[in-house]
Order: sequence, then C-alpha cells, then structure tokens
Amino acid sequence: MNTAKIGTSILATAAVLFALTAPFALGETAPSQTMYARASTPVRSMRTLGAPMLGTLKQGEAVKVTGKEEDYYRVIYDQHVGWVYYNKLTDQKPEDVSVALGGGLPSGGIQLTEQEAGGALRGLSPMAENYAREAQVPAWAVKAVDAMQARSISVQQLDQFQKEGGLGEYRGGTQR
Repeated sequence: MNTAKIGTSILATAAVLFALTAPFALGETAPSQTMYARASTPVRSMRTLGAPMLGTLKQGEAVKVTGKEEDYYRVIYDQHVGWVYYNKLTDQKPEDVSVALGGGLPSGGIQLTEQEAGGALRGLSPMAENYAREAQVPAWAVKAVDAMQARSISVQQLDQFQKEGGLGEYRGGTQR
C-alpha cells in the first residue's frame, strides 16, 4: 500500500470515528440511557412548548432517553417518541423523600425536642438561631429569613414565573 492510500485510509477512519462519537462529545446522551424526572414534567410530542402532551412524568420517574436535539431529550414514553426539556431530567435517581427524612429508620423517624421542632417550624434551626444571636444579626433580618423560608410556590406558579420571565424552556421569548 502506498503512502497516499494509507493517508486516505487514516483520514477516512478518523472521519467515521468522529461522526460516531461527536454527538456524545457535544453533550448528547448515550443511546438508551435511563434518566429521571427532577419534578413533575410534561412529555411533549414535538420539541416545542406548544406541542401536544403525551403525558406527564412524575418526580423520580425513570424514562429511556434515546438522544438529544438542541434543548430537548428524545425519550420513549408509553411506547411513543416524546420530548422533554433538558433541565427537567437528571441521570441520578432522586432520593425517596420519606427515607431521606427518616421514614425508613428503625426508631420511626427523626426525633426532635419540642424546642428544636419549634425552631424548625419558624425557619431557623437552633444552631442558626444561636449563630444569629451571637453574631447580633438584627431581628428584622431573622424575620425576613423566616418569612422567606415559610413561603412556598406550586409547580404551576413556578412554570408561570418562568413563562413570564422568559426563563428555562421559555427563554428567548420563542417556543422551541
């Protein structure tokens, strides 16, 4: 084999290897990778916000990912090809909250004194309350933290906030 043929063969091999591996180097998922829903999230029939929904993944629900295009993962959902916005899935299975909070402990869960429970309900743990006292954090700042920690929003409110602000899958002001 002459030098020109060897060079051409090496270039052809390199081109094939690049074509096969480039999608993964550019952030694509491996074929048939299992991922999990970070929270309740829609599975759409196309890669746009306005596309009809095939269904909804529950938080922690596993889904088979077969690829990624732009900001969406291509998934197999209920034997159909669907699309999920990329930051709605994770490759780590979320912890079972009841186990994380002690539901699986032999003692029946986390044991708190009445004082600790009261502090936790107010927002600051006893350790944080002690620090705030020792650091002479103003009372208005402690109340502001308590108020902030007591506030909660629904998934629908978060979705509306993202839509109005052009954030997450709504960024850029256009439907993807």
